[in-house]
Amino acid sequence: MKKLLSILIVFLMSVVVMDATAQKEKESTKKTSGSKGKAKSDDKKDTKEKKDSAKDKAKDKKDDKDKAKDKKSDSKAKDKKEDSKDKAKDKKDDSKDKAKDKKDDSKDKAKDKAKDKKEESKEKKDTKKATDRDNTVKPAPNKTTKDDGKEADSGTRKKVAGADKQIGRDDKGRTIYEGPRGGQYYINSNGNKTYLKADKKM
Repeated sequence: MKKLLSILIVFLMSVVVMDATAQKEKESTKKTSGSKGKAKSDDKKDTKEKKDSAKDKAKDKKDDKDKAKDKKSDSKAKDKKEDSKDKAKDKKDDSKDKAKDKKDDSKDKAKDKAKDKKEESKEKKDTKKATDRDNTVKPAPNKTTKDDGKEADSGTRKKVAGADKQIGRDDKGRTIYEGPRGGQYYINSNGNKTYLKADKKM
């Protein structure tokens, strides 16, 4: 911008100097010419030259303005290109950062999962070892005992049923409970839950 301004100033100065020299030449020609006819013709020539010089000056000014506009538009275009390049770089950097963050997060999650699995397997091994150490023989469940259709006492029913909802009584007078997943059962005399078949549900 400073260069453009300095060029414009130098150009205007040269035009002023040229105009001043032209006026001096005209004055010298007027003094030397003694006749009026020559003076009139010189005046006409001078007026024509003045008009021509004024037109030239106007054209030069327009050209300078056009050049200045072109330079401004070029600089604006360059600025826009640079801005768009900067924005593109910023977007790329952001996307790279996000990708790194996602990778890091996925790695961390994978490590956490692996640690959790290891801990669970250790706990399972520990519980297995603990059960293996217990050498007491547990009796096999007695499969020969049949449900006699009788109901357990109220204390046993409360312990086994817990927070399950009582929904009524069946034909034999047993209290029917509804489990958390919608299954219906009663508590037999052994204290076990006996679920009702679908056709016998209430």
